[in-house]
Amino acid sequence: MSKKILKSIAILGLIFNTLPLHATDNSNGLYIGLDAAFINIGDDTLEVGTYDSDGNNKNTKKYKDATSLSYDFKVGYQHYNKNRIELTIKDKKIKTDTGDITANTLGINYEIGFSSLESSNVLPYCSVGIDVGRAELKNFEFSNKKVDTISAMFGLGIRYNVNENVDAKIGYLHSSTGFGDFENEKGDVQGISQNQLEFGVTYKF
Repeated sequence: MSKKILKSIAILGLIFNTLPLHATDNSNGLYIGLDAAFINIGDDTLEVGTYDSDGNNKNTKKYKDATSLSYDFKVGYQHYNKNRIELTIKDKKIKTDTGDITANTLGINYEIGFSSLESSNVLPYCSVGIDVGRAELKNFEFSNKKVDTISAMFGLGIRYNVNENVDAKIGYLHSSTGFGDFENEKGDVQGISQNQLEFGVTYKF
C-alpha cells in the first residue's frame, strides 16, 4: 500500500509541475489554513500497558489496524524565504478493533520550504511540530477515561502555489503520540505511531 501512495504523490507532483505558472509572492505575510490527514500508510499500532498498585508494568497489549482522521486549523506567518511558523488547533479521531480515542490539541509547527528546488510553482517542504492536549478513551478493557496527550510530528511533501494568495499541499506525515494517566491500576495508554497522507490548503493575506 505504501508504494502505491508514494507513487501517487510522485504522479501528483508531475501534474502540479505541468500546471500554468502564476505570480509567486515571496514577501512576508500572515495566512490561515486547513490540513486533513486521513489515509494511513502501513500498519498503525496502539500499545496499552496495565500496571499494579505500585506502578510496575504487568503486561502490554498491542492493537493493530488502527484508522484515524484528523483536522488541523492553523494560523501562521510566512517568511520571505518561504519558511513558515504556525499555531495549530487539531481534532483527532483514532479507531481500533477494541476501542476509540478522540483528542483535541494545541500545537506549534515549523515548515521549511526548499526554495532552491522550486520549479513551476511546486515547492518541496519538510516540517516539524509538537502538540499537547486531552484525549478521551472509550471501550478499552480498562475504564473509559480522559488522559493527557503529547505528539511529535515530522512531515515531507510538496506545496503548489495556485496564485499569490492560495496554495495547496500534499505530503507524508509521521506522528508519535504518547498518553499518560496516574490511575495506573486501571491501565495506561503508552503511545501510538502513525504514518499518514496529508492534504492542506492555505490562504495568505
